[in-house]
Order: sequence, then structure tokens, then C-alpha cells
Amino acid sequence: MPKRNCKSRAEWRLQTGKPAEALSPHYRLDCDYGAEVIICWEKGGNEPIYVCESHAKELGPSRDYGPEARVLTAEGGPNDYPVKQEDRSPNPIVTDTRVSAPVSPEAASSPTETKFGRAATASARSRFRDLTFGNSAKAMVDEAIWNLAAGDFEVYRTALQQGKSAREAAQAAGGQLAVIHQKIDDYALKLDAALSESKARINVTDTIDKPLEQAMLEIISNGAMSDSEKDAAIQQLGAVQEWVKRGLQGDITPLQTNQIILAVGERLNWGGSTDVSEEFKPVYRAIYGNLKTAIRAAVPETQNLHDRLTNLSAAKADLDRELLTTKELTQALR
Repeated sequence: MPKRNCKSRAEWRLQTGKPAEALSPHYRLDCDYGAEVIICWEKGGNEPIYVCESHAKELGPSRDYGPEARVLTAEGGPNDYPVKQEDRSPNPIVTDTRVSAPVSPEAASSPTETKFGRAATASARSRFRDLTFGNSAKAMVDEAIWNLAAGDFEVYRTALQQGKSAREAAQAAGGQLAVIHQKIDDYALKLDAALSESKARINVTDTIDKPLEQAMLEIISNGAMSDSEKDAAIQQLGAVQEWVKRGLQGDITPLQTNQIILAVGERLNWGGSTDVSEEFKPVYRAIYGNLKTAIRAAVPETQNLHDRLTNLSAAKADLDRELLTTKELTQALR
């Protein structure tokens, strides 16, 4: 099938067994039409896809849900486009660069089982994942590794205990683990080389300081917090700022920007479970979103490499947790 690209924003979420859902304006996803995930959808997969209005109409109803689940169209409308219903999406992906006051983010939805092999496993790994930091399921599809075994955890752990690097241990373990580590290394080298050639500069104040300042102002104006709570929260913001900037001032290169993006992703465990408190996840999310937007504007030709690396990093984090969980469950059943 020839690749079909769409440059429009995604405005609808389609998934088998569920009614089509209009996305909140906070979503900043590209239309999936033209990506490999669409091929899986058309072959019967039910991994969620995110598409613009015209492609939502073209792809039709959410399968296996009944006639009332179709993407509704306006009666007599000039373009016969879908009519947006109330936003009921259970899994908002907020990438708005404005930082909300520190509050617990909405819980992500649990996944629905899929019909195309191990891409379903990738979705299950992402049960509470913030997709701002990468989409494991897309990595499995894009890299064509969803049908591989995960890898041998015992071999992986033993190799690490013997002092081998994570990559060497993953290669010994085989399966998805080996492929993911290899591809992460390959894409990282290509991305670093492309970013190193760029003469663009990215402003630290705009991308890092401003969202932190906005968060501080919202803390100060929060009438539900005591003065001591405000002081503690502002001190934590200062610690976040110091960690992210690492003494950087003025303008930074795209390569430096990407290094910060990767560090933030690692700290947030690529959207998985992390020690970062729920109250401060929106702050990290805002910084990550700002930096990601800036680097795409500065070096747009690297977007595909960056997306693939981000999604693979999320898949690696999920796979590590899955292997660990599998081992723990095996021990518990003995």
C-alpha cells in the first residue's frame, strides 16, 4: 500500500468497540492517516488511531460497536464533516505549554485488547502512560517488531550482573529487547549528527524559564495553599529549574536541547511510573513540550528521527517493566 500522508491535526479518536470520540483542543497530535498504524487498522486491528475530520469520515464507523457508533455527520452540512460531540476522551494528552497549577493530572485510561499480535502487549504496557513522552505501540508498529518475543529476562539480568552494558545484555537476551536497544542507538547517532550540523539557536528563557515562572505565579495565587506550602512548592520549582538548565544561559544549540529532552524523558520514565510527584508532572510536561516544539521548529527535518527515538525509548521502558513484572510473578507462583 502506498504511503499516504496527512498534515492536518488529529481531531477524532477511533477505536474498535467504542464510539468515535472528538478530541479536546488540548490534543496536539498529527493525523495518523499515512502512518503504518493505519495499515493495521484497515487489516482489522483495534489499536486507537487519531485522525482529522475528513479521514475520520473516510475511515467510517468504529467497528463492532453498532450503527450508533459511527462518526456522526451534520444533516444538510455543506461538507458533510463529522459533528464534534462532547469531549469524553478518557486519556487526554496535554501538551499545552502553559503550566497549570500543581494538581494531580487526570488518570489515563486502560487499554483495550487488540487483534494484531504484540502491538496489543505494547498497549497493555502503557496502561497508565502519558503519551506526551512517547507511544510504545507506535514504536512496535513503525519498527515492525510487534510480532517478536520480548526477550530472555534471565539472560538479560545475568549479563548485567556480569558487568556488561545494557546494550550488550539486550543483545544477549534477543527478541524485542535486542532490536529496541539497537534501534535506539542507531537513531540517536543519526539524530545527534543531524542536530550537530544545525546553526540554529534556542532560547533558554522562552523554553525553560517561562513555564516555570508561570507555575510559580499560579502557586503564589493559589488560595487553597498555605504560605508554608507555597514556599515548599516554589523551592521545588527552583530545584527543577536548576536540574534542567544545569547552568545553561541565553541560547543553546539543538543538540543541547535534545539532551535536555532525553534527560526529562528519562526522569519521567517516558511517561510510565516515576518518583516525580503528581503535582510536578505538569511542570516537566510543559518544559518537555516547549523544548520539543522548539527543536522541531529549529530543525524540522529531524522530526521523524526524534519521534522514532522517543517512541522506542517509551517501548524500552515498558519492556523493562514487563520483564521485571513477569519475573516477579513467576517467583510469586512458585
